[in-house]
Amino acid sequence: MTHSIPNTPKPGSIEEPESNRLAAILVRASFVALFVLLSPVYYLNRWDFKRNTKRNPFYTSKLVRLQERYPPLYDLAQWVQNFPVAHRVYKVLPDFSGDVLQVGCGTGLLNQYMRGRSDIRFTNLDPNPNALYFGVKLKRYSTCVNAYIDKPTPLQDQSFDVILFARSFHHVRNHKKAFKECSRLLRDGGVIIIVDPVVLEANNENSTGYMANSSIDGVIWRFTKHTFIKHLESCLPETLSILSVNYIRQAHITNYNLFVPQTDAIAVLKKEERLPCK
Repeated sequence: MTHSIPNTPKPGSIEEPESNRLAAILVRASFVALFVLLSPVYYLNRWDFKRNTKRNPFYTSKLVRLQERYPPLYDLAQWVQNFPVAHRVYKVLPDFSGDVLQVGCGTGLLNQYMRGRSDIRFTNLDPNPNALYFGVKLKRYSTCVNAYIDKPTPLQDQSFDVILFARSFHHVRNHKKAFKECSRLLRDGGVIIIVDPVVLEANNENSTGYMANSSIDGVIWRFTKHTFIKHLESCLPETLSILSVNYIRQAHITNYNLFVPQTDAIAVLKKEERLPCK
């Protein structure tokens, strides 16, 4: 079976074309307008979150639980966070095809965006059964698995050409275990593509990232550009290596919010090809 591997620069290379200045100004203005509109919801959720995390640091906010229970709210939240064009966040993905495992598929927004690609055969994995049910109901996908990637999955060895983390990597708790499972599921020469937000503010660059409990996203990893690469290097098994890490700052609210400005990291990892036995 043939599949395409992204044409990527050398390992560790960094490119970051900035969005044009006018677009950035408009997105920041949109953030202010939406924040004012949604501030009652934000501050009520924040108040409840702060009150409960004093007793339980891993308390899941009511807003996060509502999104997990009611997938249409999740879709609405994605529209707000990725405003003005929600699917634009997927435009930074390098080209790929073949048998693809999408980790953290959610309700299938990426599947909807790529529905015209007959050369991609998605298997969709997510720990939230409500999201999977909603995605199937809307016919965004039909093949799905309710599982965590950092735990053993029911999928067969070497089943995929590509494993894709499209803005889901920061939600995975144990990346070492996740990469071990990915290595098992990938065919020789297959790739892992990670597209994930990283914060622009440099903070303790000697670390490899840290976990935080967010009132909007739940328990997540946070990385800067530098710590993102260090974290990948510290978690990879011997069978996987980094092909490239690049950064593109697109004009959407997640990147240009006024609290934690971010950019999009695009990493491509490759599984080594075994030499045939003589």
